[in-house]
Amino acid sequence: MITTLGFDEKFTIRFLMRHSEGSRVLYVITAEPMEERAEKALRNVEDFVRRYLEGVELITKSVNPANPPEAIKAFKEIFTKHPGELFAINVSGGMRALILELVTAAVISRVNGHLEIELENFRGVVRIPLAAFTTPPPGSEEVKILKALAKVRGMAARELSKELGIPRSTLYKYLGNLLNNKLVKSVKYEGRVYYEITELGLMFI
Repeated sequence: MITTLGFDEKFTIRFLMRHSEGSRVLYVITAEPMEERAEKALRNVEDFVRRYLEGVELITKSVNPANPPEAIKAFKEIFTKHPGELFAINVSGGMRALILELVTAAVISRVNGHLEIELENFRGVVRIPLAAFTTPPPGSEEVKILKALAKVRGMAARELSKELGIPRSTLYKYLGNLLNNKLVKSVKYEGRVYYEITELGLMFI
């Protein structure tokens, strides 16, 4: 888990409540020099972890957001320490420059996981998979396949081929690319293979 922290700890605490189960390390990202309000927010987060999240290690990482190369380098070092791990990155609080630098480091490092940010009215959380920033955009024919799959629960290759007028051999080539990029998933049902669009795939149509 990684969270940016500004003057208000409530975003980080709610993030912890959503993700604490199974997580053992929390990185709290702050801007330096730290202002008094940020220091107070950090103390409140530390107190919450100490009281309610036994076994979670809290690590504070402070960087100067006015120096993007050094900030991004520091964040990349965090990701390097946890190769292959799935990251939940909360960017609901903290300086905008700090958030931008953290996201940049995650994209450069090709991190697996997602970004999340709370809505301003506190009525929900938006999650964006990090793969959305690094996945090659699908070609025009692949977009047609994605749009067709978005209309139904699932389609077999034969049905897709007939509806789109694409030869099945060519269709399998496109489906292979979409599967590799996790824009589409395959599901077996009663001996047949069906294709469904993924949440990531929906972002490309």
